[in-house]
Amino acid sequence: MESIFNKIDSSDLRPMREIVLYEIRNAIFENKLSPGDRLVENIIASSMGVSRTPVREALRQLEIEGLAVNIPRKGTLVKGISKEDAMEIYDLREVLEGLAVRLACLNISRREINYLKEVIEKMRITMSENNYEEYMKAHGEYNDIIMKASKNKMLLRQIEHVYEYLKSLRKVSLHHLDKRQDVLMEHVRIVNAIEKGDEFLAEQEARIHVINAKQRFIESFK
Repeated sequence: MESIFNKIDSSDLRPMREIVLYEIRNAIFENKLSPGDRLVENIIASSMGVSRTPVREALRQLEIEGLAVNIPRKGTLVKGISKEDAMEIYDLREVLEGLAVRLACLNISRREINYLKEVIEKMRITMSENNYEEYMKAHGEYNDIIMKASKNKMLLRQIEHVYEYLKSLRKVSLHHLDKRQDVLMEHVRIVNAIEKGDEFLAEQEARIHVINAKQRFIESFK
């Protein structure tokens, strides 16, 4: 565990509890910590160069989120995200992302629409080159443009939280080239609806996209 966490940057102005929580949660999402691993307060605190208090608070929050569990005589253990958790997260994502796309359709600029088209072309090129890392970067750019165009800060915070949970799951569901091709066509339909200014069609296409993403995730476990 000591090698997983680094000293916290003193220039980071976020509350210490928030930083510690982010680092531990991220380690779970990126599979640096596996279900059953112990989360030991003093080791984490020493690795990050902080007191045990923010670590203790972060571990309690992870228990509330269902990512960790405290077991008598064993301490706090990583629980991770179960398949059932993932299903609930995808259902939440469907509603939030559908709303974000509808709002984006109402607020997006011509320049942002053109940028979306450029990013989709970039995704197409990276697929033809079978460059997974660059594809994922472009995929992230696509989401960023639409989310920012929604102009709803509270919605963005909720979606960012959902995306954090889906980070490791997306690596599973998008690793196959044929699945990425399906995703690209779904993105094209969403952008076409946005360009037409049809916010209800855009929301519908966005929700279909998430429903399909959920199905791809399920199929990856078969």
